[in-house]
Amino acid sequence: MDMNRKTVKRIPEEILREAQILLDELIFSLKPYFVALSPPERQGLIKIETESIKFLEVSHRIAERNPELFPGFMKVAIFREEFSAAHELWMLINKLDELKEKISDTELLAGNYAMETALTFYHTVKIAAKHDIPAARVIYEEFRPAYSLRKRKIRKAVQAKDKVQPELFES
Repeated sequence: MDMNRKTVKRIPEEILREAQILLDELIFSLKPYFVALSPPERQGLIKIETESIKFLEVSHRIAERNPELFPGFMKVAIFREEFSAAHELWMLINKLDELKEKISDTELLAGNYAMETALTFYHTVKIAAKHDIPAARVIYEEFRPAYSLRKRKIRKAVQAKDKVQPELFES
C-alpha cells in the first residue's frame, strides 16, 4: 500500500449546493458588467498575458505621474478607468483560476482512484469469467463494450503522443 497516497474526501451535498448557490449569486451580481464577444471580435483583440500586465501597470503609473506626455487626443481619465477595470478583472480571474485548478486536481485524483478500482474490478471479473465462476460471464459481457471503448481511446491517445514525441532510441 502506498503510504503517500493522498486522500480524496467527498464534498457533502449541502456544501456542494451552497457552493452552487454562491457561484450563481456571483454570476448574477457580475452579470451587468459582462460583455459578450463573438469569435471574430475576440480574434481581433490583443491577448493580455503576464508580461502585458506588467507593461500596462508601468504605463498606467507613468501616465498618472506625467499626464502632460499623454497624447492630447486621448484622456488619462479614460485610460485610468480601462486599466482599473482590467486590473480588477485580472485579480478575479486569478482567484477563479486558483479555484478551478484546485477543483480540477481533486477531480483528477478522485477519477484516477475510481478508475484504478474499476479496472481492478473489471480484471477480477474477467479472470472469474475465464474460470467459469457463476454469473461472471454475464457481468464480463456487460463490461466489455465500455472497456473496449476505453481501450480505443487510450490507443488513440498513445498514438497521438507517439507522433508528437521523437523516439529516444533508434531501432
